[in-house]
Amino acid sequence: MKHVYPNLAELSAFISSAKYLNFSYAARELGLTPSAVSRQIASLEARFGAKLFVREGRNLSLTRAGEVYQASVAGPFREIGNASLALLSVREDNDLLTLASVPTFTSKWLVPRLPSFLAAVPNVTLSFRRHLAHGDLFPVGLDAAIRYGDGLWEGVRSDYLAGRTFVPVCSPGFAAHHALRTPDDLAAAPRLVHEQAAAVWFEWSQTYDVTPMNAFLGPRFEQYAVLIQAAQAGLGVALMPEFLITAPLEAGTLVQPVNAPVDVDSHAHFLCYTPERFDTSTALRQLRAWLLEECPVYGGAVADASVPAEGAVC
Repeated sequence: MKHVYPNLAELSAFISSAKYLNFSYAARELGLTPSAVSRQIASLEARFGAKLFVREGRNLSLTRAGEVYQASVAGPFREIGNASLALLSVREDNDLLTLASVPTFTSKWLVPRLPSFLAAVPNVTLSFRRHLAHGDLFPVGLDAAIRYGDGLWEGVRSDYLAGRTFVPVCSPGFAAHHALRTPDDLAAAPRLVHEQAAAVWFEWSQTYDVTPMNAFLGPRFEQYAVLIQAAQAGLGVALMPEFLITAPLEAGTLVQPVNAPVDVDSHAHFLCYTPERFDTSTALRQLRAWLLEECPVYGGAVADASVPAEGAVC
């Protein structure tokens, strides 16, 4: 039986041709001649016994089979390219550390501090991946992930980093316009809600005995970065993890109109990794130690950065 798997040259020719719908442009990208690209496509079509492109003069379009194939292989092919580039960037004496991290934590907290980590461990090369949603399985090939949620993810150890303390914030103009001075004032004002932490406003209302209040009412946002922008724009009051809004508070673009924090256990930022990877990756152990030094509170106590807490695997 003929080997059905395409070779890399055929797959590269298909991906580039599907992207540009032009053999000449694909050839330019791949450093080949248009006829060479055409031959690779013809070989691929012969391998599958299916037409992938419709050729009408100089016009090129994908067949239905071509569309389905492109949708299936484009993502994995891109991942192969990213992995290859990452490997090229690593010397033999370097450790490559792949990390997935939620967007706002990455941009607002992690990236500004990374120079100190990289200076302390110059033998580590970081490679960032798409963040994991709460229900996503921990993928093979990922060293660690900074995730947002309750810390209960199957098969991984979760170290609490930060984010259990929430504070109400808004723009200075919004606070003045709505005369926000008490928790009751906040309950009556327009509020902003994080999609994954919608229940935090309810916990806040219970803590400060604010009734009646529809704790789940208000515009919803998927990322804290956008929620911060919405609050700065004067759209309402947001309950934010305190550690994420230090800079806006210092700059005066956000204010805490009422001193009314609330501590919750159900939503925070965690460093997640498999015990097996922790045992074999020096870079991961270095990252964990550094993160716990930057975020020293772990379960209400100072963490031992060398050994994960017992019972932390979910």
